[in-house]
Amino acid sequence: MKVLSVVCARAGSKGLENKCIKKICDKMVVEYSINYSLDLGSDVKTVVSTDVEEIVNYCDKNKISYLRRSPEICTDESKIDDALADAIEKEGKDCKYCSLVYGNIPIRYVLLFSQALEFLEEHDDYGLVVSMQNVEKYHPDWMFDYNEELLPIVKETHYRRQNLPQKMLPDGHTFLFKTKDFYKKYKGTISFSRGYMYAIFGTKVKPMLNNKLIIDIDTEKDLKLAEAILESKLYLEGSYTKGHKYP
Repeated sequence: MKVLSVVCARAGSKGLENKCIKKICDKMVVEYSINYSLDLGSDVKTVVSTDVEEIVNYCDKNKISYLRRSPEICTDESKIDDALADAIEKEGKDCKYCSLVYGNIPIRYVLLFSQALEFLEEHDDYGLVVSMQNVEKYHPDWMFDYNEELLPIVKETHYRRQNLPQKMLPDGHTFLFKTKDFYKKYKGTISFSRGYMYAIFGTKVKPMLNNKLIIDIDTEKDLKLAEAILESKLYLEGSYTKGHKYP
């Protein structure tokens, strides 16, 4: 196999409890991520990393490979690196690439994965492709430090949105990296600049900008928004439908 696709879904969410097994259109949220991963192609091996019994039962019933994630890598302090290294060690040491698929993002696009894989195949000097979106009205220049009593005094910099400096934000959809380099860094056989974002995945990171509708479910509001979109059947062009169409 060329790619190990790791669908990560653990219990203990603080934003929305048990968000990965919440139901949208009679499916668990994580089912959308699993079905997307299973249809990425014959060169992609899917494994679900979880400590949630409902997800284990779903995988057993549907003959989907899974790993019971150990408690020590399921705490709030655990990094996603731990779950990825565990999956690579047990299921994907021979895979050239590894794809992280978060279990709480139900609206998916196969094309974004394909573009990321094509980029890494053509650029040996890059270690990671991560999907990003342009930050628009929710811009740091228009944000305040949290204070319930008094709005902090902030110097005005940009009155019009079109004048704001462009920023980009990871959207959680696509995260594809080279397996061996990451695993060696994780195990300590290759040094890297600890403390810098994504440094363990590569010295050069490709931000893959897109404007797709992607909802990272972490609150009740996110869940209701995703449900409304999926129930309405109003998918954006290029959304994931192969094999497991949205209702």
